[in-house]
Amino acid sequence: MPFSAPQTRPAGKAALLASSMLVTTLLLPNLAQAQQAQLTPMTIQDDAPKAVETTSAITAEEIDREQPKDLRQLFRDDPAVTTSGGSAAAQRFFVHGVEQSKLNVSIDGATQRSNIWHHNGAMTLDPMFLKSVDVSAGVSPADAGPGALGGTVQMKTKDAKDMLLPGQDAGGTVITSYNTNSESLRTTGAGYAVKDGFEVLGILTRNAGENYENGRGADEDGTKDALKSGLAKLAYESRDGHRISLSGEYDEDKAVRRMRPNLGLVTAGTGRLMNTTRATRTTVGVGYETTAPTATFDPKVNVYYNRVGLQRPNDTAQTAAASGVFNSNIETLGLKAQNTFAIPTGTLTAGFDVENTETYVRRYLMATDADEQVRNYGLFAQARIEPWTDWKISTGLRADYQTYHSVDEKDFDNAGLSPNVSAEYAITPAISAFGGYSYVFGGMELPETGVLHARNYTVRDDVKPTWAHNFRSGLRYGADGLSLEGAVFRTLMTDTYSDTGAGGVRFTGPSLRTQGFDLSAGYDWSNAKLWSKYTYTRARYGGRMALPSDYFTAVPVGQMVTLGGEYTVEPIRLTVGGSTELTQGIRDEALRQNGFQPIKGYGVVDLFSEWQPLKSYEHWTLRLEANNIFDKTYLSRGTYPAATNVTPVYEEGRAFLLSTTVKF
Repeated sequence: MPFSAPQTRPAGKAALLASSMLVTTLLLPNLAQAQQAQLTPMTIQDDAPKAVETTSAITAEEIDREQPKDLRQLFRDDPAVTTSGGSAAAQRFFVHGVEQSKLNVSIDGATQRSNIWHHNGAMTLDPMFLKSVDVSAGVSPADAGPGALGGTVQMKTKDAKDMLLPGQDAGGTVITSYNTNSESLRTTGAGYAVKDGFEVLGILTRNAGENYENGRGADEDGTKDALKSGLAKLAYESRDGHRISLSGEYDEDKAVRRMRPNLGLVTAGTGRLMNTTRATRTTVGVGYETTAPTATFDPKVNVYYNRVGLQRPNDTAQTAAASGVFNSNIETLGLKAQNTFAIPTGTLTAGFDVENTETYVRRYLMATDADEQVRNYGLFAQARIEPWTDWKISTGLRADYQTYHSVDEKDFDNAGLSPNVSAEYAITPAISAFGGYSYVFGGMELPETGVLHARNYTVRDDVKPTWAHNFRSGLRYGADGLSLEGAVFRTLMTDTYSDTGAGGVRFTGPSLRTQGFDLSAGYDWSNAKLWSKYTYTRARYGGRMALPSDYFTAVPVGQMVTLGGEYTVEPIRLTVGGSTELTQGIRDEALRQNGFQPIKGYGVVDLFSEWQPLKSYEHWTLRLEANNIFDKTYLSRGTYPAATNVTPVYEEGRAFLLSTTVKF
C-alpha cells in the first residue's frame, strides 16, 4: 500500500497531545532552573549479573526507554518469547513455543493463572508498571514456584525508590503518547515519595482509541485500545532494616470485541458477531523482608491474592451454550515464606509455599454453573554456590503435594519431587560454558474455564499429572563490548491435559516436545549498540507438528530473527535507532491435514528517535516511533493463521507514535 497521510482522522486527541506538550515546553525551563541546584545528573548503573538460571532479562532502563504498550511490544526484542498479535485482549505469550499456562508466571511473587478462554488474551497488563522481567526458559530454580513445566517468567513492578530522581524524596512522572493509526491516546501519571522510612507510590494509565488499520488499509474490527490500569504501593522500612509492604494492581480492558478476539472472520457460527468483553486482573500482596540480612537471617514472606476475570454478557441474544457468552473468574490465594542462609561458598534458600486456586464459570445458557478447585503445598530448597574458582552452580529440589477437585465432583491427589541443577564455568575470563537440567512435577493442569461454559465435562478416573524434562546448554563470550551466546534446548512434557472437545471428556493427553537453539550477538560502544538474536524452535505434539489450534499447549514457531541498533548524537542529545523482526514461513503436512494454510514468513521494520530538548533538564524527552514502516500485511508468529473457515487478525499497519515523558 503506498504511503499516504491518515484520512478523516479526528483532531481532538492530537490537539490534546500537542497542547500538553506546549504547556510542558513553557513550564520546563522554570522547572529546570528551580531544580538545577538540587539534582545531579543521573547515571545508569549496570544491573547485577543475571542468575545462572535466567536465560533473558528485560531491565527497567529498557522498559522506560521503549515504553511498551502491550505484551507483544514488551517481548519484541527476544525471539525466544513469542507473543500472539491482534488487540491486547487477544495476546498471550509462549516461551520456546510453550504456552504460558504451562509456565510459572508471577508478578511481584503472585502467581498469574491464565486459563480463561483460548480465544482471549491470558493476562491484562500495563508493561509500563514493570521494572524488570526475568525469563528462565526451561530449567527453573526450586524457589521460583510450582508448575514450571516449561520455565518461569518473573515480573516485578516499580517501587517508589525506582521512580525518584537523584536527590529527591518526592516526585512525579507524566507520559503522554498518540498513535496515528489507531488514534489512541495514552496517558500515564505517577506520584511517589520516600520519607522517614515510609514509601508511597501511585500510577494510573488510560489508553483509549479506535480500531487499527492493517497493512491493506482495512479496519481490524474489535482491536481498539481500551485499557485502564492502576498500581498503588505503600511500604515502611525501620532503621533496623525490617521492611513491610502492601501493593495493589488493577487492570481492565473493556470494549466491543470479536466474539473470538484471536480470530478474524469465521464463516460459520458466531464468528461474525461482536460482543462486549471485559477482562480484568486484580493483584494484591503483603510482604515482609529485611534490608539488613545476616548470615542466618534473610527472610522473605509474601501473602498474595490474584483474581483474573472475563465477562462476556449475552449482547447478541445467543441461544446456543457454545456461543461464547459467560462470566468466568480464577482466584488464587497464596503464601510463600523463605529464608536465605549463608553457607560455604554461597547461599541456601529454603522455605515453603501454599496456593489455593478456585475457578468459577457462570453459564448463561445452561441450567447450572461450573467450578473447580486445586491446592498445592510445596517445600523447596535452592543452593547457589561458587565451590571452585570460575564455577557457579545453582541446584535445588521441590516437593509438591496437590489436591484437585474437578468439575464433576471427583477428587485427585498427586505428589512429586522436582530436582534441578544449573552450572556455569568460566573457561577463560571472556568465555564460559553453561548448562542445566530439571525434572518438574506439574500436577493436574487446570482446564480453561472457557470450555466449561459450553457443556457438562466429565473427568476420567485415570487422568495423570503432567511431568516435564528440561535441558539447556551453551557457550557465552563477553569482552570489550562484544557479547556472543549460543544455546541448545529441549523440553519434553508427558501426560499433558487433553479433552474430547464436543464430547466433554477430559483425559490424559500425548507428549509435547519442543527443541531447538538460540543465538545472540551484540556490541556496545559508549554511545551506540547493535544486537541480533535468532531462535529456531520445533514443537511437536502427539507425533505431529504443534498446531495453532493446540490451545494451552504450544504453537509452531520455526525460525525467528530480531536485529536492532541505536546511536546517540551526544552534542544534540538525540538517540536514533531501529529494529526488525524476520520469520521464515512454515509448511507442514499437519497444517494441510487439519485445514490450515501454510504459515507465511514476514519482515517488519520499526524506527525511533528520542530527543532531550533542554540540555539543562535531562528528564524531559520526546520520542517519535515509525512502526511497520513498509506497511506490511502480516501475522505475528503465534497468532492463529488462515484456515479453511477462518480469516486471521492481521497486525497493525504503518503507525507513527509521538510521546513525551516528563519526570519532576
